[in-house]
Amino acid sequence: MTDLARLHPPLLVETADALGALVTRLEGEPRLALDTEANSLHAYRERVCVVQLSVPGLDAIIDPLAVPDLTPLRQLVDRDEVEIVFHGGDYDVSVLSRDHGFAFRRVFDTMIAATFLGEAQLGLLALVEKEFGVRLEKKYQTADWARRPFSSEQINYLRSDTLHLLELSARLKDRIAATDLVEETDIEFVRLAARRGSPWADIPEAWRKAKGAEKLDEQGRAVLASTWAWREQQARTHDVPRFRIVPNETLTDLAARPPTDVADLSRRPGIGSIVRMGDGQALFDAIETGLAAFAGGDAPKAAERPRPTADERAAADVRRKREERIRRWRTDEAIRRKVVNAVVLPNPGMEALIDALPRTAKEIAALRDVGPKRAQMYGAKFLELLAATPPG
Repeated sequence: MTDLARLHPPLLVETADALGALVTRLEGEPRLALDTEANSLHAYRERVCVVQLSVPGLDAIIDPLAVPDLTPLRQLVDRDEVEIVFHGGDYDVSVLSRDHGFAFRRVFDTMIAATFLGEAQLGLLALVEKEFGVRLEKKYQTADWARRPFSSEQINYLRSDTLHLLELSARLKDRIAATDLVEETDIEFVRLAARRGSPWADIPEAWRKAKGAEKLDEQGRAVLASTWAWREQQARTHDVPRFRIVPNETLTDLAARPPTDVADLSRRPGIGSIVRMGDGQALFDAIETGLAAFAGGDAPKAAERPRPTADERAAADVRRKREERIRRWRTDEAIRRKVVNAVVLPNPGMEALIDALPRTAKEIAALRDVGPKRAQMYGAKFLELLAATPPG
C-alpha cells in the first residue's frame, strides 16, 4: 500500500472560503485529476457527497454537503485550457452535471485509454498496481459517504482515488500516441465530456419496467402496482434505496403468487428483513389492496404494444442485417489488427453509420463517433456493409 504518511497532508475543503482559495491555487494548472463519491447504496435519491481532486503537490477533498455551491470549481473545469482526468468518468460526469450543473470541455479517461490499449484489467486498483507497484485500499468502496466525520482511513482512501491519476494518464497517453490511437480515444473523450446526468423525476407506472412484470395477469398487475407504491413511500420516508426495502424480483414474485396471510408472506424469499422491522403486516395490506382493486375491476390494463406495419418490419429487418454484418466484420478486423473491437468501430459509431446511411467517405468522416481516420481506412467497406443488399 502507498505510504501516505510520507506525503503532504490532503486539504479538506469544508467552507466556501476554502473552496475559493483552492480554486485560486488551481488557476493555471493544465491538468487536474477528479473523482467523486456518492451515496447511491444508502439513500432514496443519491447525491454527490465528496469531490476529490489532485494536481502536482496538492490533493484536496471537497465536502459538497458542507459547501453546496460548487460554482468556483464548476467554472474552473469548464475551460478549454484545462484537461480533467477521470478513471471511469461516466458516473462522475453524470452526477456532477446532474447535481451541480457541471460541464466539461477537455477530458482524459484512464479506463477508456486502458480499454483501447487492450489492458486485461481495467480497474484503477489493477492499473495502479501494474504501473507503480502500489496496492490501493478498497475497503470503503461501498461506504456511506454522506456520513460525517471522515475517519483518517477514509481520508486516505478518498485521496488515493486521484493521487496517481495524473501520472497514470501521462503513461497511458504516451502509449496511445505510440500505437497511433489518438483520434480513436479522442472521439471517446469528446463523447464523455458531452454526457449529462438526467434530473430526478418520478416515472409513472415504473413497476411496468420490472423484470417479469409483462408476464403478469390482471390480478398480478394490480398487486405489483400496489406493493410498488407502498415500497416507494417506505423508501422515501426512510431515505433508503428501494432495493433495501424489498427487491424488485420479490415484488414480482408476490404479485404472481400472492401470499394467503402474513405468516405465508414471512416465508417468502427476500421478506425476512421486512418482518423483522415490523412492516410485514403493512406489506400484506398493500397486497390486499391490490387484490381488492382487481376484484373491483380497477386493475391496470396490459401495456399496449403497437404492431409494426409491413414496411416497418422490413426496415427493421434490413437494419438488423446491417448491424449483424458490421459486427461480424468488426470482430474479424479487430482480430486481424490485434486490437479491441472499439478501436475498429465503437458501438456509437456503428449506430451512427446505420442511422445516417452515408453515401460517401466524406459523409462518414463527418460522423462524430466514427471520424476521419476510420473513414479513410474503412470508408469503402462501411458503404458495402451498409448496402441493403451488399455485393456478393
